[in-house]
Amino acid sequence: MPRKRKANIAARFGHRYGRTLRKRWNEIMRRRTQTYTCPQCHKKAVKRQSVGIWLCSSCGNTFAGGAYEPLVVKA
Repeated sequence: MPRKRKANIAARFGHRYGRTLRKRWNEIMRRRTQTYTCPQCHKKAVKRQSVGIWLCSSCGNTFAGGAYEPLVVKA
């Protein structure tokens, strides 16, 4: 019996919309739901609340960032 392939989030579209668009959409959704490092407490606990609003569940720091991933400014 063959092994099942690990399905990505874009698998629900099946063969529709073309491979390039599904690949691009999958990458955006992956970045959107990923946890990021907090710029204040440096813990990996930042999640997206809304478009451009990010919240650290550890220290409660709320800040504005990008729509799909927080903007990190290197100082």
